[in-house]
Amino acid sequence: MRTARLAAALAALTLLAPAAARAKGRTLPGQWEVAVTVALPLGAGDAPPTVQTECLSQGDVDGDPLPTIDKGACRATDVRRTGDRVTWKVDCGSLGQGGGELHYVSPTAWEGTLSLTGGLPVRATFKARRTGDCTPAVR
Repeated sequence: MRTARLAAALAALTLLAPAAARAKGRTLPGQWEVAVTVALPLGAGDAPPTVQTECLSQGDVDGDPLPTIDKGACRATDVRRTGDRVTWKVDCGSLGQGGGELHYVSPTAWEGTLSLTGGLPVRATFKARRTGDCTPAVR
């Protein structure tokens, strides 16, 4: 049961930040690589980093990220954009509550953190970079 809850929390964390990073004028469309490192609870250390890639169209970049964030087990609230930062609170029900922050380093890079407490304490760090234009096979 605990392993299933941890897996659900990790999946929620890895989906939230990339969606929140989509902000008009802050990122460029193209192929993006997002590296996620999750600190596991109870002194278990860090999970091995995972890397996911995503092709973002101009519509993806210009669109509102909240519908994407609110899919699945978690719901984002209190999203605030100030300068080159985005912060939000997140409620993942029995998995826990927490918040996240993203910093746009440039139009081709961002980084951030996201944490949950209350259920299983989990903290994730994100580093993303644009790797080029999308290729038809990736899209």
